[in-house]
Amino acid sequence: MRSFLWSLFSCTLFRLIPSPAYRTRRVVLQLFGANLDPTSRIRGGVDVSAPWNLTMERKSLIGEGAVIWAHAPILIGARTVISQYCFVSSARWKGNNPHQPEEPAELVFGEDIWVATESVVLGGQTIPNGVLIGARSTVIGPLEPWTIAIGHPATSRRDRPYKGPKV
Repeated sequence: MRSFLWSLFSCTLFRLIPSPAYRTRRVVLQLFGANLDPTSRIRGGVDVSAPWNLTMERKSLIGEGAVIWAHAPILIGARTVISQYCFVSSARWKGNNPHQPEEPAELVFGEDIWVATESVVLGGQTIPNGVLIGARSTVIGPLEPWTIAIGHPATSRRDRPYKGPKV
């Protein structure tokens, strides 16, 4: 029943909420079971398939027009940004054939991650802290923490300096 109600609501009223109305969008997603920190932000035009599988931590953001297929749990860590028009799926496809059935697979984003515009991130993995994923990259395998990753499939190419407080 919850899936049916969300599919009706998300196709109509949810998409009409203006982009700067972060709190309204967050409250609507929470009513459908999303676990969202009060400081998280979701821009307009975001398509979330199953909000009850979405968790966003402190100061995380999903950009305009992003698609979030939450077939299994998706955890977006603190200060993580998923930029506009990204595709994030908590499913993985069996083999290399996109027509083969998919299987749900949890997707975890660490902290301080930036997924740049029009990137694709598939489930069954944990993206480590501090990774910067370049625009239009496809993440299907493991990456190194605090690196810049680009390509199809994305690979860690060089270090990303940590400029935060010394711990």
